[in-house]
Amino acid sequence: MAEGFVEKVEKTTPEEVAESYFMALINRSMLQVVMRNPAGRPKALKMHDLMQGLALLVLKKEKFCTVLYDGSTDHQGSDQENGAHHLSILSSDHRELLKSWKSKSRLRTLFVFATNVFSPSLNTLPSGLKLLRVLDLEDAPIVKLPDELVQLFNLRYLNLRGTRVKELPKSIGRLHNLQTLDITDSKIEVLPTGITNLRHLIMYRCNRGHYSDFDYTYGTPSPSNICKLKNLQVLACVEANAGLMKQTKNITQLTRIGITKVREADNKDLCISIQNMKLLRYLFVMVTDEEEYLRMEALSSAPPCLNMLILVGKLEKVPRWFHSL
Repeated sequence: MAEGFVEKVEKTTPEEVAESYFMALINRSMLQVVMRNPAGRPKALKMHDLMQGLALLVLKKEKFCTVLYDGSTDHQGSDQENGAHHLSILSSDHRELLKSWKSKSRLRTLFVFATNVFSPSLNTLPSGLKLLRVLDLEDAPIVKLPDELVQLFNLRYLNLRGTRVKELPKSIGRLHNLQTLDITDSKIEVLPTGITNLRHLIMYRCNRGHYSDFDYTYGTPSPSNICKLKNLQVLACVEANAGLMKQTKNITQLTRIGITKVREADNKDLCISIQNMKLLRYLFVMVTDEEEYLRMEALSSAPPCLNMLILVGKLEKVPRWFHSL
């Protein structure tokens, strides 16, 4: 979606169109399913060796992407000035490779794969990245985002999953085209307001090594303007509070939501919100601690599209709407 590969189809969301592409590729054996989630949806995919070889030939011919290693070796045999729109960096010092790459002005996608856990921070971005749509820094050992980030006006996808970043720039609201923000398992604890066009806000965190404990996962406080995100499709995972419970009544277009630290007093408002989410497919609800009751009886029926339900807490009785699942 972020790279602009998804066509517009009337009365269909971009997410649904994109998923149809994946299913078509799987059905044609161009992609193979490695793992599925409990609902049967493909979770991890790989490409067959023969298909990958053909793809690499096409990539080289079309000058579609470049891969830079330490020593600036491109495994497709193209030089650094081939004008590719997509760049992957596998390096212990990605800053130097970014500086040396000559085709920055055409770059749409940047993936950084740090090969050294002691890699330096990405303190600055080179100039000329005005067309960048995708910035993926997953697991990169960075602690601070460069100031130039808020100047990437075309940025649609920002992945900071697993990084050591502690805060987002307060002016991140200037990124009006940003659709996906993933801060899963980062150090970010507070989200600034001002982000307006997000479709996917993914921000749950896990207690590594504590999967047997009750609080193996926890959310992040939501931005105060969450109800203004009218395009939001995915909200996972957010900490409950009185304000959030009231605001979620207004974001009925969600297809996926995860809420942690739900108190018994929140249950009625939560049920009213869920009742209004007719498109909801995934619901995760977790109470504050293992002694807290989760009372979901106020929900008369489950959302009609629901295909995954995770409830974490004490159930005094099985809700009547379970029969409608």
